[in-house]
Amino acid sequence: MKGNFKRAKILPFLITGSLVLGGTTAAFAADANTDTSSSVNSDANVQNYNLKDVVVTATRTEKKIIDTPANTQVITAKQIKDGGYSSIFEAIQALARANVLAYQEDGGDYGSMLSRIKLRGVDSGTLLLVNGNPANYMNMADLNSVPIDQVQKIEIVKGANSVLYGPQAIGGVINIITKKPVKTGKVTGNISGMIGSRIHGTGLNVQTDDFDLGIKKSFSKDFNNVEFAGSTGKGPSLNIKNKNTEQLYFDANLAKDLTFNYSHTDNKVSFEAGKFINYDPVAQYMGNYDSIFNNYSLVYDSKETGVKAVAGYNTFNATAIYDKSYPKYYSNNKYWGYNANFDIQKNFRMRGDKDSFIIGTNLTRENMQCNYPPYASDAQNGRNSYSLYQSYDYKATDKFNLIFGLREYYMTKSQFQDSDFELLPQFQGLYKVNSTSSYYFNIGKSFEMPDITSGFFYGGLIATNSDLKPQSGWSYEVGHKFDDGRRTLTTDLFYMNIKDKFYWAKTSTGLDIMENHNKWQNVGLEINYNQKLNKEWSANAGLTVQNAKAYSDDTSRWTQDSAKYIFNVGATYNKSKFMADARIFTYLDRENSYYDATHTVGNAYTNQLPNSCDLTVTFGYKPTKTDSFKLIGRNLFNRKDIVNVYDYYAMPANVTFVYERSF
Repeated sequence: MKGNFKRAKILPFLITGSLVLGGTTAAFAADANTDTSSSVNSDANVQNYNLKDVVVTATRTEKKIIDTPANTQVITAKQIKDGGYSSIFEAIQALARANVLAYQEDGGDYGSMLSRIKLRGVDSGTLLLVNGNPANYMNMADLNSVPIDQVQKIEIVKGANSVLYGPQAIGGVINIITKKPVKTGKVTGNISGMIGSRIHGTGLNVQTDDFDLGIKKSFSKDFNNVEFAGSTGKGPSLNIKNKNTEQLYFDANLAKDLTFNYSHTDNKVSFEAGKFINYDPVAQYMGNYDSIFNNYSLVYDSKETGVKAVAGYNTFNATAIYDKSYPKYYSNNKYWGYNANFDIQKNFRMRGDKDSFIIGTNLTRENMQCNYPPYASDAQNGRNSYSLYQSYDYKATDKFNLIFGLREYYMTKSQFQDSDFELLPQFQGLYKVNSTSSYYFNIGKSFEMPDITSGFFYGGLIATNSDLKPQSGWSYEVGHKFDDGRRTLTTDLFYMNIKDKFYWAKTSTGLDIMENHNKWQNVGLEINYNQKLNKEWSANAGLTVQNAKAYSDDTSRWTQDSAKYIFNVGATYNKSKFMADARIFTYLDRENSYYDATHTVGNAYTNQLPNSCDLTVTFGYKPTKTDSFKLIGRNLFNRKDIVNVYDYYAMPANVTFVYERSF
């Protein structure tokens, strides 16, 4: 779409949307007396999603979702298990309708090929937390840092959250909350094994009064012809070989209100690359990649004093070794680094516990090094940031709440970027109609510095940009939430306006270079509906309609920057020993790819990605209290879908059989 989307056009759109939401509320409220007896509500085995769930990520305080003035979603451990998801990445993509830039469907991170979730279409603008500790690397969220069986729930907050969490929270925040030790006087857990046409592996989970431990190892079958030839039989080819992942998670209670968390992920894979000649792939080189992530954190959380402190230290180590038996190979390379974070806040209860005031501070250190001769020899960059943040939650009336927030953010000068100071305000409000319905608005400013490696991206095909600027912008949102115990409906309208948005472009000589868009905007509608049909059946559907687009003075035109329609629909059946879950997930009207129609790299990005559609079905059977079996089928339409702008194809239809024994 050409031309600038004037901000003035947004206000009528939001007002119209509010009227639509009001009509929806009236329709649901008219049926609010529908039977919601305990036969439906009390059975925890059929509960998928409830706005009465308590969350902490959106406001840094405990609130029910229906009382939270933001688009907040919870993915529960039961939803993950019912859906048969093998990774956190897969669960978030399917259940939260997140855009992705993944190099495979599992979201694995290999070498410099880091997958990322794009909330509301913003690439590299999502902040990942593990129990409140930031776990981003090079501005990208590592969503495979915790074994899937160790997840208690995942809280997702869409929209700008820089006031509470600082940079990297432009599109939203994902907080992975893990299972914690429970005082039972027993040792419990499970062992599992899986075998399938594409993946197999094992897992172990142990829980005691004092610690929780999870271990998972998985292996993937070689996947050849990840890229296809273009219309002329030319272009790059790619095979993925020897892919395996090791994950470990450990959580311990050290003292009252004090816990220690540690996670370790090791991804290994080989990429055999070449080019197509008359539609036949010819291998030219193979690189063997090993990426290791370690996350350490101490969390102190005192409900009595209102003090919460998180100290985290995250490391990243990636190596690439090339097989010299191939016709071509690059120099072996390595890059490594760490993020250190300390955050402490105090929550003051005021006016007889009607209001709360949070004041906190954050200190962060980032450092990254690279060795890739002859392009970079022990190049490094590091920077510090310091923040103060405040958030006042004011209860104006019994039904109306306002939240005023502000963050003062300062980042030191580094080798490739100047120092920066930002004031980041946020203003939120919520009107609670009754116990089942509420309206809210959310306005906030967000901002993000360039990745610290942007000054020394290595390789002969990548150029550096010494003039790269931070990206910043405003996010506006109005929404509605409804929950009568049997049905939940969340709807919101949003508008984002970002200046100097990061993106990858081409130089006149064909090198990749990161630059700033002059303008980036997204306007959209998000709807999520869940219903418990009866004691056995529940269903849900979600829809995102958006128009993410970018403008550059170099081309003097707007270009589409994300899929315009994202849709998912699913149903779950639970009865006695049997369980079934089926879900369809689609991307429609997608952005253009990295390649042109001939599948050779082009500056115009004129080849639009085709629509994508995935059907996943899971069947479960539990013959005893300790044994369970599960059969999972993925991509059952066997579609040759493209998973990212680099034209990497999805794996063909595949099935996995899982056995689990509890103790």
